Amino acid sequence: MKIFKNLTNKFSIGLSGLLAVPYGKQLEKFFSKIIDETPSVYDEAIDKFYNDTGIASYLHRMFDHSHSPILMWEKVKNTLPNDSNIEELKNYFISMAKDLQTPMGIPLHNIEDKASYDKLASIISEKFFIKKSWLYDLQSVNLLEVFSSTLGVVALFFGWKKKDKEEFAELCASLGLAGAVGANPILLIISIVSLAKSYTQNKNKNKFKSGTIKGFVGMGSFIMTASLFSSPLIGIIVGLAVAVSIKKSLKKLDVSEIYNWFKENISKQAENISNVTGISSLAKRIKNF
Repeated sequence: MKIFKNLTNKFSIGLSGLLAVPYGKQLEKFFSKIIDETPSVYDEAIDKFYNDTGIASYLHRMFDHSHSPILMWEKVKNTLPNDSNIEELKNYFISMAKDLQTPMGIPLHNIEDKASYDKLASIISEKFFIKKSWLYDLQSVNLLEVFSSTLGVVALFFGWKKKDKEEFAELCASLGLAGAVGANPILLIISIVSLAKSYTQNKNKNKFKSGTIKGFVGMGSFIMTASLFSSPLIGIIVGLAVAVSIKKSLKKLDVSEIYNWFKENISKQAENISNVTGISSLAKRIKNF
């Protein structure tokens, strides 16, 4: 069981980190042709509004009132008058799977006001130098992100009651940072909740701080280093080497000073982070972190 847990932790962190670097999109494209994409009558009904209006181009799934889980089901139900419930349910999941396998994935909700979305995306891009596509990605999921999140849940489950809270905090921080940079909303939320749980139940705050810093710095150094290289292979190798080296160096430092610096600076951005994610209570949690 311990071997399986360790492998799950490493694979979960590795996959999440890979999806957070630029060429992670190449991996997502690799899985984009698993299911035959020949459109069915249900697919045509789901895409009808976009085909008629051309709204938002390749970002149309967020704005066309058809591709979020709830709205897609409504489109499927209303496609044919005489199909059975079983037929509707089957084709609902098939249509969703077709969208999930693409890098764009499916939106978790529909955005009514495209102009406000565009304005927010521009502000994020101008003030924080983050690509506009990040905001879309943060509100949508694809097949590989779902798999990565599921793997993360399994890894966190194994460490949930573990006595070594430092290791659990490190895992939460690593997955959380990868989820934030890679705009994986499911993984990000799961990691934040788990990290909050670890903080409230961990009596040894120094171990919690140490684990959190190691997770953020380790994953952060990998993402930043690997992103510098156009070659995925070289980027991954160098990124891993830098991450391992930095984590070893952290053992010799007083991580409490790093933690306090991080807490002070992340608290300043609490309102912005809350506004971007749409989670109103997130700002208060960040400030009390």
